[in-house]
Amino acid sequence: MVKPFSLSEPEAESSDLFEQNIRASGFRYQETDIGDITFKAGQTEAVHRWYRLTPSYSPSLVRFLIAELGINTSHFVVDPFSGRGTTVIEAQKQGIRALGIEINPLLQQVGDKSLIWEVNHLALVQDYLTELANQLQCHQSYTVEQTVEQLQTKIPIIYNVFRWWQPSTLKDLIICREIMLHPTYGPIQPFLWIALNQACLDCANIHRNHPTITFDDNHQRQINVYEAVDKNLKIISTDLTQLGTQCRYSKLNAIKLGDSTQLHAQVDQSIDVIVTSPPYPNRYSYVHQTRPQLYFMELLDHARQATEIDLQAIGGTWGRATSVLQHNLIEPPAEIRPYLCYYDQLQSRSTLMCNYATKYFIDLWRHIQSLNTVKSQPFRGAYVVGNSRLSGVEIFTEVILGQLFEQTGFEVEKIVGFRKRGGKKRLYETAILIRS
Repeated sequence: MVKPFSLSEPEAESSDLFEQNIRASGFRYQETDIGDITFKAGQTEAVHRWYRLTPSYSPSLVRFLIAELGINTSHFVVDPFSGRGTTVIEAQKQGIRALGIEINPLLQQVGDKSLIWEVNHLALVQDYLTELANQLQCHQSYTVEQTVEQLQTKIPIIYNVFRWWQPSTLKDLIICREIMLHPTYGPIQPFLWIALNQACLDCANIHRNHPTITFDDNHQRQINVYEAVDKNLKIISTDLTQLGTQCRYSKLNAIKLGDSTQLHAQVDQSIDVIVTSPPYPNRYSYVHQTRPQLYFMELLDHARQATEIDLQAIGGTWGRATSVLQHNLIEPPAEIRPYLCYYDQLQSRSTLMCNYATKYFIDLWRHIQSLNTVKSQPFRGAYVVGNSRLSGVEIFTEVILGQLFEQTGFEVEKIVGFRKRGGKKRLYETAILIRS
């Protein structure tokens, strides 16, 4: 068993707790530089650039891990925390069978639709844009309420909807959506959906920070919905044309809506390899940051549903997820308690933060246990994670997660360090390479 590490040990006095902790754990550590591994690198690559999710990793990192793990077309790859779908998209480009699992309905739809690379009906894109221009002109004098009534649809059920979008902007977005749904455009509807989904965020009254979004109530931007949708469709059409022979892999893969802690219910064959990046314990909510699209694209049925999804998600930190965690201290299972080196110090500083970290690792442990029931033999995997700091207490995610893997019967081959994050001292990205 790997030796647990405690913050009370003298080595914790070191100026570099990260490296000290990895050395104390006994895991092999290797540093490598493969360039930019953030979402930015994917914004210049076909398909990956169709949707911007700032916490996602780069296609080049996936390619590095595919080579590192020796993945080829005989393997079945799973990404249980699919996010934007980078792993599955990159696998499909190489003709590798892969499945993504994602608990956020918006990200699941974005990823799954991004795997459709049909070029036979792209001429319909111009037909859609022509009809859209005509309908926007016809409704120019209408209010959003009049437009909704005429089109027999509804305004998104998100709270304070006109803080998210100006009424005229929302009206134009709704027109885009209703035309998209016409059967005429069925063959290209996935592309229209992706383009509109991106446009509804681009046209919102927000700042797109890294990695969060905030309201921009007094902006003076000139928002043009038609131009935003047109721009996105041009990118998609260009990429599909340039994919060339890779289009033969269209829909080789899929991304399913599901819970990564229940892999046995999500996959119907043994998993050869996992390439993934679970949420980091940094209180970032993927559900919270996709609220406007979740409601505008009509993926949710009621106003509180988004916060309920966040409660189920690993690392969920928003709405009810916070209220549930801020009271009684969570006592971790005895099997994993020795590895939660932050626990004693963090519980004395913040019950909420301690509960958040503990729920995070319990959920990941449940995921690992589930993986143990569906992995092939042999099996290999790569988990990209980042360390964090909660209430001033270091959370050594890479070592704790490595120890949870070994507690469940896996072997940690090594921990690979890629970079410091965000220019902040002692925040790192690493990949835990495992096998069985």
